[in-house]
Amino acid sequence: MDDLGIEEVSHNALEDFYNLKSLSLSGNYISALSPFLLEYKRGLESFNIANNRLERIEDGTFEYLDNVKVIELQFNNISFIGPDAFSRNLRVLQTVNVSHNALTYGEPWPFIPETDPTDGEDLVFDLEYNHISEFRNSPNWTYDLVSPFEYDVKLSFNNITNIHIDDVVHIFNPGFQGNTFVEYLSFKINASENPFFCDCNVYPFASYLRDSLFYFYRVEEFRYRCNSPDSLSQEDFLHDIPLEQFVCNVTENCPDGCICQERPYYGYLHVNCSFMYGSNQQPMNTLPLTLPTSKNGKISLHLDGHYIALLEQRDYLPQLVNLTLSFNKLVHIDPKALTSMSDRQYLDLSHNYLKYVPKEIQYFKTNKVRIGSNRFECNCNMTWMAQWLNLDSNAPAYNAQCEYDDGSERYFIRDITDSLLKCSFENLIIIISVVVGILIAIIIGAVVTARRCPYETKVLMFRLFGVHPADKYRVDLEEPRQYDIYVSHYEHDLQARQWVKSKFLRKLEENQKRKFKVFYFERDLNAGTDMYDELVTHMKQCRRIVFILTNDFFNDEKNIFEADQAEIEHRASDNLHGRVIYLLWNESVREKIKLDPWKSRMEGKRVLCPDDKFFWSKMRYELPFKGVP
Repeated sequence: MDDLGIEEVSHNALEDFYNLKSLSLSGNYISALSPFLLEYKRGLESFNIANNRLERIEDGTFEYLDNVKVIELQFNNISFIGPDAFSRNLRVLQTVNVSHNALTYGEPWPFIPETDPTDGEDLVFDLEYNHISEFRNSPNWTYDLVSPFEYDVKLSFNNITNIHIDDVVHIFNPGFQGNTFVEYLSFKINASENPFFCDCNVYPFASYLRDSLFYFYRVEEFRYRCNSPDSLSQEDFLHDIPLEQFVCNVTENCPDGCICQERPYYGYLHVNCSFMYGSNQQPMNTLPLTLPTSKNGKISLHLDGHYIALLEQRDYLPQLVNLTLSFNKLVHIDPKALTSMSDRQYLDLSHNYLKYVPKEIQYFKTNKVRIGSNRFECNCNMTWMAQWLNLDSNAPAYNAQCEYDDGSERYFIRDITDSLLKCSFENLIIIISVVVGILIAIIIGAVVTARRCPYETKVLMFRLFGVHPADKYRVDLEEPRQYDIYVSHYEHDLQARQWVKSKFLRKLEENQKRKFKVFYFERDLNAGTDMYDELVTHMKQCRRIVFILTNDFFNDEKNIFEADQAEIEHRASDNLHGRVIYLLWNESVREKIKLDPWKSRMEGKRVLCPDDKFFWSKMRYELPFKGVP
């Protein structure tokens, strides 16, 4: 009944055709198809109603076609297909052609029929030349596909701008936890020849494909080409475009004059605010107050070439992985700004006006920091920088220089030492000034000074006059011990280790007046023995126990064991006062010891900081008055 000009077919027009095998109504003017027309036509094998004016296919239309193999609906104006139009009992269905219609969305129609997975035939479901731009799951169909996959879904020449494979998989298979890319491939969907917008949203699809063997599977058939942006037009994003080119421009909360892009290849939001000379961009005087929200929680911020004078705290700093501030007017860095960058990877502070940098810059790896072309002033408080820079001779900051004596001399910071800068002479001046001050203070109000600063007064008396007050710790009167001092820290902290070996131990073991015998776990622990038994044994044989608290100390199993054992030693006898000494490596550690259990551990212990004034004087005051013979 093809090409007969038929405009309408009643719902009971075929009720007497019980053994109908094939029905063709193509080339007519039929605008509606009754869901009852094919009811109980179980013998029907082929149904063709192409080239008509159909707009809808209702639920149940093909429900009873147990033996149908071919359904042709192409070249109509179908914009709606009921979610249950194709039932599970269509077990021998081989071809459904719905191409050249007006569908704007896709449902799981191709996957609902429970065809035989062993018959060697794919169910071809042709949806080409529609207007499909999204996927739905109105019937709440759940994934139940089996291997070998027997579906071939054609979605070429539609309006699909992106395939969010994670979304597609979770629409059809809620709660799926496996590899979404492999799962998506099991649907066997070919969506080539669509107007793909190649931004960061296609990155997961392209990335998954290139990491799998499917990268070489039916390449020419599955060439998904970009329609936009223009720079990528007609290029195959699955196989040819470098992954780093898939970016998304972000405008919300992006600072004026900046370019903000999600770059999934690098795993961060790229914010480029660097000043471009000759542009209409306004130079910045401060860090941006806010930045866009990053999908991955990581931001790479570039602020080169502005007038920024202060690196200060901002709410987004914990998200920064890269920060560049070269060619600015930087004169000061807030130490908290550096510690806030918890996922720090790269820092560029070159070509500024910095005279010093905070010690917290050591949180960055030496080879990931640029500080050259600044106005550093050589002084006795920057010798730590020499140790830090010498960790890596290939680091960009290795050749940083500082000025000395009002610019008359320049040194590489890596070469700075106490002797080079005559720091000992400065200390002597300080000592003399302190002595004079103490004498005057004694004359004016020794009692007031002693009451307000009792500990510091004792330290100064010991430093200047060698006077050990009567209440000095009685542990030194106990039986002889093998060592004076037990020293430990987090063993993988390079800065702490270098400081202990090059400075702390030398001060203690090589001092001409008072030499101490030190047990240092990294150097003196016997190999081939139980580490924890050895630590306990040597700790008992030491008059003092010194821990250098770095940020990682609090999470290390060995360090926690040592701290617990030290607490046992501290509480073992009423006479063992002052055995445990804690050294705070930086200010961020001070916040951690305010919380239990460390708050309780600090009670009755001496807590010092290497950056404290008179640190070495306090340290010697706390150590045994006479070393082990």
